[in-house]
Amino acid sequence: SVKDQLVAVIQRILGETQDCDLILENTAGQNGKIGSLPELAHLLKKVNDPRLKICLDTAHLFAAGVDLRSLSAIKELVQELKDLKLLDRLVCLHLNDCTSELNSHRDLHANIGEGKIGLEGLKLFINRKELIHLPLILEVPGENKQGPNLANITLAKGLV
Repeated sequence: SVKDQLVAVIQRILGETQDCDLILENTAGQNGKIGSLPELAHLLKKVNDPRLKICLDTAHLFAAGVDLRSLSAIKELVQELKDLKLLDRLVCLHLNDCTSELNSHRDLHANIGEGKIGLEGLKLFINRKELIHLPLILEVPGENKQGPNLANITLAKGLV
């Protein structure tokens, strides 16, 4: 299966490198892409290497159906991460907003505060006690699609 092939590739990469981690990211739930939380948990279990880590992308979570504007949805997400044994492997967050609708399965990143999640949703999520220690990596289009800019950095800093 494709998942078995992916496990073999990841094991090969980790076997040929000794001093670095490999970080997998969740997807927005598009057809044909591996990256849901249960799929990531399966990969971590099958690969069985502590250097395999996880990054969560806020736009991908939202597009996959996690309403980051809702405290109860965030609590459910954190519990799912615990249940799947992913929380201990979570090493960073890709911080961005999302222009697509909740559960749309469309990977459309937006600048901080310019999408459907909004500033309050992002703030709720990243300040959750289980997540607040994680590094934030801005993955936003920026101005004229030039990537993170001072405005996005300033907004992100204001969230923590």
